[in-house]
Amino acid sequence: MVTRNEAFPSRFFKAADITEEGLPLKIAKVEQEKVGPDQELKWVLYFKGHDKQLVLNGTNWDLIAAALREEDSDNWIGKTIELYPTQTQFGKKMVDCIRVRRYRLAAQAASARPAKAAPDVDPDLDDEIPY
Repeated sequence: MVTRNEAFPSRFFKAADITEEGLPLKIAKVEQEKVGPDQELKWVLYFKGHDKQLVLNGTNWDLIAAALREEDSDNWIGKTIELYPTQTQFGKKMVDCIRVRRYRLAAQAASARPAKAAPDVDPDLDDEIPY
């Protein structure tokens, strides 16, 4: 049996393409191109090692800028972000969508502190106080 996604593949990511754990992707380029039946000019994010792209909306643009702490999209190239599926309100309905967050492993590595060395202890010292 064939699924709808298999019957009608898309070159753009959909929420159903991404697991709950998220999908880390390295940004290859950001380009404007005509998208959809109306051929509307939109910003598209390309990723290294992936055939699918992400059409950017204002929300995800802002989320990428915040996650990377970089407003200029030229400086996003080579940086890793994480896509994850969620829902948003569209009119009166909740619909599936893709959102962007800081890549968690990179965030964990950046916040990891080096372990403190154990203080040197002289084994001959006896700290017991006799009564």
